[in-house]
Amino acid sequence: MITGKPYPIKGLIAYGTNLFHTLPNVPRTKEALKNLDFVMAVDTLPQDHVAWADVVLPEATYLERYDEFAVIGHKTPFFSLREPAVEPYAQTRPAWWIVRELGIRLGLTDFFQWKTAEEYLNRRLSSLGTNLDKMREQGGVIIQKGKAWLEDFEKENSSPFATESGKVELYAASLEKSKSKPLPEYEAPAEPPAGYFRLIYGRSPVHTFSRTTNTPLLNELYPENEVWLNAEVAAQLGFKNGEHVYLENQDKAKSGPIKVKATQRIRKDAVYMVHGFGHDAPGLKRAHKRGASDAALQTRYALDPISGGAGLRVNFVRLVKEA
Repeated sequence: MITGKPYPIKGLIAYGTNLFHTLPNVPRTKEALKNLDFVMAVDTLPQDHVAWADVVLPEATYLERYDEFAVIGHKTPFFSLREPAVEPYAQTRPAWWIVRELGIRLGLTDFFQWKTAEEYLNRRLSSLGTNLDKMREQGGVIIQKGKAWLEDFEKENSSPFATESGKVELYAASLEKSKSKPLPEYEAPAEPPAGYFRLIYGRSPVHTFSRTTNTPLLNELYPENEVWLNAEVAAQLGFKNGEHVYLENQDKAKSGPIKVKATQRIRKDAVYMVHGFGHDAPGLKRAHKRGASDAALQTRYALDPISGGAGLRVNFVRLVKEA
């Protein structure tokens, strides 16, 4: 999206994700969006990235819509139904309706030979000789009959592991053939520069990512995040428990204000904060400008050369008094 290589990308649909709280290096994401001809956002809330969209399609929440069956492949496999508890609010629409309407208006009517979510789900259930009414009688869950998953492989004398040996491989010969490291080697992470702390972030049992910080009851339980700082270090640096500070990373990116939580429950060279706060979205009246955003402070990341997975605990921050 930034370079146009190996080919230009001119459009983006952002669905079920907050672009500015999910991806590291927010300035880079914004530069990429500037190069697009069209951006569409499908969301249940007026989150930060929604203001960057040319078209916004407001989606109904999970309590207001039918969703696809959840298929669970546990030892006893089952699948379950999610159906609406209340009607969608205002002019919001469920995802299935949005996709169907877009498909029909693009001339793809043949792919949507159903008019309602119930009709679609019943057609799927017909292959099992059942329907939604029978499923509701069973509490919305259908237990799959048959043997446990691993027994199928034992019967066929095969393996559930997609490796050359058919076993769990600590040493991967396939990686060796591709001239990659067949056995992981420990690489020591960089140490924080003087005056900085390694930025660590995580989840709260109250919130789901950055989606629920504006929800009234959940916001009441946990309205803003805090930056955990070792109590001895806090005393040495003159930071008081509950004091508001800004966080500034090694590249001068800044976020806050955020409260200091002086605690013995964190090591001296790191700070910790809950993910999902620090929204810059006036439409989120409870979450707007509350706390700090860890994503805004992640201007650097390390990519795994094999999987492409991103390591984000490579950023360092210092605490700056609010002034």
